[in-house]
Amino acid sequence: MRNWMIAALCGLWSVTATAAEPVKIGDLGILADAPFYIAIEKGYFAAEGVEVKLERFQSAAQATAPLSQNQVQVVGGGVSAGLYNAFARGWPVRITMARTRDMPGFSSDTLVLRNDLKDKIKSARDLKGRMIAINAPASVLHYMLGKLMESEGMTIDDVQTLSMPWPSMGPGMESRVIDGGTVVEPFAQLFSEKNYSFPFRRAADFMKPPLEVSVMLYSKEWMDKSPDQAKAFTVAFLKGVRDYYDAMKGGPKRAEVIQICIKYTSLKDKALYDKMQWSYMDPNGEISQEGLRDQQDWYAKQGVVAKKADLKGMIDTRFLDYALQKLGKVDVK
Repeated sequence: MRNWMIAALCGLWSVTATAAEPVKIGDLGILADAPFYIAIEKGYFAAEGVEVKLERFQSAAQATAPLSQNQVQVVGGGVSAGLYNAFARGWPVRITMARTRDMPGFSSDTLVLRNDLKDKIKSARDLKGRMIAINAPASVLHYMLGKLMESEGMTIDDVQTLSMPWPSMGPGMESRVIDGGTVVEPFAQLFSEKNYSFPFRRAADFMKPPLEVSVMLYSKEWMDKSPDQAKAFTVAFLKGVRDYYDAMKGGPKRAEVIQICIKYTSLKDKALYDKMQWSYMDPNGEISQEGLRDQQDWYAKQGVVAKKADLKGMIDTRFLDYALQKLGKVDVK
């Protein structure tokens, strides 16, 4: 009997220890990760009984392998040809909710052009033959540029493109190595202030459906093994999203959210938060499947997605559904 009780206690300790393991988050230190930081600072994770640990990565791509191996459980990742190709190969990860997209007034993703071209380029047709920098080929901003050209009967082949990191695009326009670049905030605002460029078109000006920029990714192994923890995490995370949404819209939580973002992200200039356009976050986490489908179709036409992934198989909303049932839905107008 004594041996049986010891074994039972050891087993109980093992289960408790496993349940208490922290959720490791792939942390990029960018504004799109704000809900993580808000939920930490406001105690939302603690209130749900979830311990979290931030694991810093230079990019979401670097977190791909650790996420697939359940070494990290959650990452916010950009939509790209690489995402679809990974899912087509059976990537053990699932999209669980939306992260960022472009909507009118909240459109971070922008094509900027050299200031001296302001009077010369009035439409996408005037971009023909121009050199436009993109941060990475087969990425969401490459897609955005392609859709802009197509909106006026052109194609991506009607412009010249080259890969260049965002910080280099400003000096590249100043020296006239490039005519423009596809950037995110705060670069659109910073380049304007330095007289490098002007915002020519923001994604929300022409994208239909709205540009689905990034999504929340969960390790499938974690989801399957620890569904209760995943549910609790999602509730806390969605609370953070809603605080971001309030701040984004200029609500009463704005000042507090900005301070949290200054603490955790690389964007330390408080004044920039009121000058730039924030990316849109849906307070209900709803995914635009139409937007995801359109991107995959475009990448396939470009030959960078050889085999299309099953969109329904990529998405698992059971934890979001649980969080929405517990918190209720926000009326988005």
